[in-house]
Amino acid sequence: MHSNSHDLLKTSKPNLAKLVLMIALVGLVAGCGKKQGGDEKSSQSLVSVDGEEITVYQVNNELQRANIQPAQQEAASRQILQGLVDRQILLQAAHKEKLDRKPQVMQAIENSKMQILAQAYLQERLASVAKPTSAEIEEYRAQHQDIFANRKVYVTDEAVFALEAGSTESLQEIAKSEKTLKDLEGWLKSHQVKYAVKRVAHAAETLPPQLLAQFGKMAVGQMVFIGANGPNTQAMAVSMAEIKEMPISEKDSKPLIERILTEEKRKQTAEAELKRLRETAKIRYIDKKFDPANAPKVEKPVEAAKPADNAQEEAKKKMESSVSKGLNGL
Repeated sequence: MHSNSHDLLKTSKPNLAKLVLMIALVGLVAGCGKKQGGDEKSSQSLVSVDGEEITVYQVNNELQRANIQPAQQEAASRQILQGLVDRQILLQAAHKEKLDRKPQVMQAIENSKMQILAQAYLQERLASVAKPTSAEIEEYRAQHQDIFANRKVYVTDEAVFALEAGSTESLQEIAKSEKTLKDLEGWLKSHQVKYAVKRVAHAAETLPPQLLAQFGKMAVGQMVFIGANGPNTQAMAVSMAEIKEMPISEKDSKPLIERILTEEKRKQTAEAELKRLRETAKIRYIDKKFDPANAPKVEKPVEAAKPADNAQEEAKKKMESSVSKGLNGL
């Protein structure tokens, strides 16, 4: 919840009210510097703002939340303290204007308190989640060799273009005649189709499973088309430029897999606990239209037939998975 003075000064007027709400909440929930405990409190105080003290405990709490490295803690402490001073000044200004008595502010504070308590309950339950065993880690690594032992980085040249309205050529027809990126560029130029080419490196863990399987079968120089079929639709031609062998060693992959499996266990535990609580709670919908049992059935839309490559349309976006983030960290 730390923000420095520059950020506060740059806050636009429409957002200032929200900022004050947040600051008021922090002050009310965390107890921002009320004098209690006499000398004991004073001995831990770092600064007083109009009689309200900010303690070393508050700074340490912010350091812990920000996960600051030990070597940077001294400098970070000074910055955090100034942020707490700014927060206290705004909090006092909010109290002077009696913002904490406004109905919308009171509701926002109450909602946030409920969210904090609900989150605290889950954190208590998740604290007992066991770490993955060595056998579980090894099993996960064996089941995902394409992103660990056999990991590859696929370097591709990607041409993005759009077939305009009135175009008689379909993506399938172009794919049959243009086998290389150079051929495709010639075709696009001759048909006055605007396009852009860029080189991109795709690590195996960033690719959707279907596209990863397809890339695994491709040789350097081969090209596939991705995109919808028809006019006014954007398409992409992906040409394999290079395939790099970049395995992740067992030593390096172990902490990553441990984090992945731990997160999976935490998620499963949270879902199971919420399901248990729902089963024991007495839930009665006053307004029956919100009762899930009365929700109207949504008919599944009929999808048009797609070319084989079109099933890979999702490949235009990278998957932001825990695996990807973890490997980037390594």
